[in-house]
Amino acid sequence: MNNPPEEGRPRQELMKRALSIIGAIGITALIAYLAITRHLSQERATRLDRALMDAEARVIQLEADIEAAKQRSAELTQHIGASSTPGGSTIAPPIVAGAAGPLIRYVAISKPGLTNLVRIEGTSTVHDWQVEGHLIGGSAELGTGLLTRPGAQALPGVVDAKVSVFIPVRSLKSVEKNGSPYSDPMDEIMYGKLREQDNKRITYTLTSLTLKEQPREMTAPYLCEATGNLTVAGETNVITMPVTMLPDQSGRIQFAGSVKVKMTDFKISPPSPSLGGVSIKTGEEVTLKFVWWVNRLSTGQATK
Repeated sequence: MNNPPEEGRPRQELMKRALSIIGAIGITALIAYLAITRHLSQERATRLDRALMDAEARVIQLEADIEAAKQRSAELTQHIGASSTPGGSTIAPPIVAGAAGPLIRYVAISKPGLTNLVRIEGTSTVHDWQVEGHLIGGSAELGTGLLTRPGAQALPGVVDAKVSVFIPVRSLKSVEKNGSPYSDPMDEIMYGKLREQDNKRITYTLTSLTLKEQPREMTAPYLCEATGNLTVAGETNVITMPVTMLPDQSGRIQFAGSVKVKMTDFKISPPSPSLGGVSIKTGEEVTLKFVWWVNRLSTGQATK
């Protein structure tokens, strides 16, 4: 076999080096392209997610507006009916706190200074974790004069109330302890565990509300016990939890509470992601906390 001439070897080496450089540049360009594409995809996903949350917020506000319109229509009809009676007026029956009768309707609100909050706190073999959201929709109906104004006197006992609440699953985000964003991958794991594709909302329907203690001061909240149906990931469980109700002079009420639940009660297996080849085990029990503001539709009374 003939060996290549000695003078041809430097040229071959030069060609090899040139090809190596071109290959390295190509790989680097490909990696950069993939990184840019991934970044743009993440930005689009973030914008879409934000748009969806904005849409959910508008839906919540639209529902409140519809409820208000229905209320005004009912009041107008009642006023027309009252005007058509002899004398043009009616005598309202006396209000007895706690007695069955007309209910005052409230709807979810979100305004500056009135922050709604849903917070889920859990543990793992690495560190504690937390999830937060600020979109809470729904409505509440409460007996007239009972727990609906500061300083209202009422004996402990069952409260005439109806409450229905929903939380968009994708409004929940993993956060650091200070509330700053934590991890998009963790969010996706959470949505998967909550079976978000088929269950877009977490819902709660009150079945009973009991006043446990009368506030000692007008600015103090009412201490209650709430029992209701909590539906998470398509599974419903009855839960009982302490709840505070704090009305203000503007016709608004703040509900707040906290309760511990187990993921497995909702057929959710605790996440066990792998980090650097090390499996992370998540605790089964989590703490659910919430602060929810509702606003009275009007000074009139809605009927059951």
